[in-house]
Amino acid sequence: MAPRALRFGIQTPQEGARFEDLAQHWREAEKLGYDTLWLDDHFYGVVTPPEADQLEAWVTLAALARETSTVRFGLLVGCNSYRQPSLVAKMAASLDVISGGRLEFGLGAGWFQREYEDYGYPFPPMGTRLAQLAEALEICVRMWREEPAGFDGKHYRLRNALNQPQPVQKPHPPIMIGGAGEKVLLRLVARYAQMWNMGGSVDVIRQKSAVLDRHCADLGRNPAEIERSWFGPVLIDDDAERLDRRLRKRAERSGSDPRNDGSMIVGTPEQVIRRIDEYVAIGVTHFIAMFGRVDDLRATQVFAEHVIRHYR
Repeated sequence: MAPRALRFGIQTPQEGARFEDLAQHWREAEKLGYDTLWLDDHFYGVVTPPEADQLEAWVTLAALARETSTVRFGLLVGCNSYRQPSLVAKMAASLDVISGGRLEFGLGAGWFQREYEDYGYPFPPMGTRLAQLAEALEICVRMWREEPAGFDGKHYRLRNALNQPQPVQKPHPPIMIGGAGEKVLLRLVARYAQMWNMGGSVDVIRQKSAVLDRHCADLGRNPAEIERSWFGPVLIDDDAERLDRRLRKRAERSGSDPRNDGSMIVGTPEQVIRRIDEYVAIGVTHFIAMFGRVDDLRATQVFAEHVIRHYR
């Protein structure tokens, strides 16, 4: 299998964001050459106050798909607990058709307990949520490949479920699973995913990636079939003095220097490139950045001009 080309993406969280700003950011990112764009799947902000605006993810994703024409997109990652998996499979197939085959299908077990409770969803133990995720992934794959689809599981059931139109992408939209649990979640990645996503330092991702490789070996799957993607905050500035001032202010607010956080990528374009090269050396080929405020395009532009251009 030929080496993968590097891909670069942005997650633009809906926290406190207007749709007009999200749409502008997505249109500009597409012009600048980003490969993927992502939303989060929350009903209100994780960082911002709960009363701040938070557009629902799938509705917003469909609208943003029509604001763009070439960039691939998805949820990083969808919460399985919030929607019946058969409905999610139907929505994903519809969105893949509407966008001309550009959906990247992200799904995870969910984690934000307060959000579950506030919206009236049960919050079962992690083992149960992972079992539900496993069944949901099987249902989605069946609904995208079989007609009609059936499934009889512990948590979900289907009976002669029709799903027309089917997705444009064959055999189905690529599946991204996010997370780091070694025993169950990474085994689900090995079984179902075309993409695996997590944040963290080089050392942490190297360790987790080795576990994923072992699961692939157990299942008889080539681990090179699974794209490894990194996700996290990126603080970049092409003015070193201005960057230093920004970092000092941030350290004063938070009590810690972002440059000492191994799970972030921080620096001038040259420093960011060196950090990315460290991840590339352990097999990461897809970098999804959070740049901060959606209505501020400067970091998006600097990263594209200096970092993406360096690798193209």
